[in-house]
Amino acid sequence: MGRTVSAYVTDELAESVALEAKREDRSPAQIAALALRFFIALPRDARVSLAALESLGTESERRLALNEVARALNIAEFEMTCRRMQGHGSTLVSDHASDEELDEAAVILTRSALKRA
Repeated sequence: MGRTVSAYVTDELAESVALEAKREDRSPAQIAALALRFFIALPRDARVSLAALESLGTESERRLALNEVARALNIAEFEMTCRRMQGHGSTLVSDHASDEELDEAAVILTRSALKRA
């Protein structure tokens, strides 16, 4: 089990959390927990920079910085997925597989990845 942590937010942020939770088929508490895990996992200097962005940055500057964070996360996820698929793919075909065998392995890997999403 876990513990409850409360936070006071604006009505606008609370509505955004509720909307995103609905879009992702999660509860607002799950969204908040994920956000807190992410924030606490950041190095302290990154949290200081985030606070500075909130207080000093313009909306455009904040969006640009968040897009860079999103890009880094997407790249990390892609690289992890490729490593997993590479390990799994080597069990599906031999080093001397034909084009047809490689195509079949690609279909199997793609279906497997889509089932996890």
